[in-house]
Amino acid sequence: MATVLGVGPGLFTLALIWSICLLLCLLLSRAEGAIAYAGIGSVLFAGLITVILVVLPREPKVPTIEESVTIFDYGIIYRYLMIAGCALFIIIGLVAYLSDHMMMPIYAKPIRRLR
Repeated sequence: MATVLGVGPGLFTLALIWSICLLLCLLLSRAEGAIAYAGIGSVLFAGLITVILVVLPREPKVPTIEESVTIFDYGIIYRYLMIAGCALFIIIGLVAYLSDHMMMPIYAKPIRRLR
């Protein structure tokens, strides 16, 4: 099954369900009457769906031979080091520029000249 960053579609489904539940709770928090209890109902419904999806997994826990073979890209370490170095020098440059800009003297100009 296809994964995104090692996370399957079940976790995305749970995140969507709980975000909709949170949105409903926020929208219905100031409601009056019987509709005010729909927020509690949405939390209970999301909890029930979460329990069902956790208890009844679709795939076995044992990985297949195809999934157990992992190819690593060691070149990404050097790319991350280069990005970190560039970010470090950008921050140093911004601090140097802003400190120079803040430390520039501003001289007072006379309002009128006396003769």
